[in-house]
Amino acid sequence: MNLKWTAIIVAFVISILMGIFGSLYLPKNVSLIGPIIGGLIAGYIVDGSYTDGLVNGGIPAGIAGLISLPVIVLIAQNEIIAAAVNAGYTGPTGTLIIAGVIGGAFVGFAMFFVLGIIGAVIGVAIKNRSSS
Repeated sequence: MNLKWTAIIVAFVISILMGIFGSLYLPKNVSLIGPIIGGLIAGYIVDGSYTDGLVNGGIPAGIAGLISLPVIVLIAQNEIIAAAVNAGYTGPTGTLIIAGVIGGAFVGFAMFFVLGIIGAVIGVAIKNRSSS
C-alpha cells in the first residue's frame, strides 16, 4: 500500500468543498459528485494499483463525509428545527440536532466512502488504460 499525500489531500479537499458548499448552494444531491471527482483524481494520481486508489481516494472522501454532513446540519439547524416542528415534532430541539449530527456523520462517512471508492476505481482504470 502506497500513500500519496497529494492524492489524499486532493480527494479530501474536493470532497469536503463539494459536500458542504454543494449541499448548501447547488440543487439537491449535486454535492454527491464531489467524492466521485475527488476519488477519480486521487485514483488517477496513484501509480495504477487499485488498492492504492481505494486507500488514497476512498478513505479521504469518507473522512470528508464524516466532517461535512454534520457541518451542514449545524449550519442549517434553524431550517431543520422549523421543518421538524412543521412535521409535528414536539421533543427537545437540542436532541434533534445532536441526533442529526451523529446520524449525519455515520451516513456521510459511508456514502462518501463508497462514492470515493467508485471514483478511485474509475481513476485507476483510466490511468491504466491511458498508460498502455
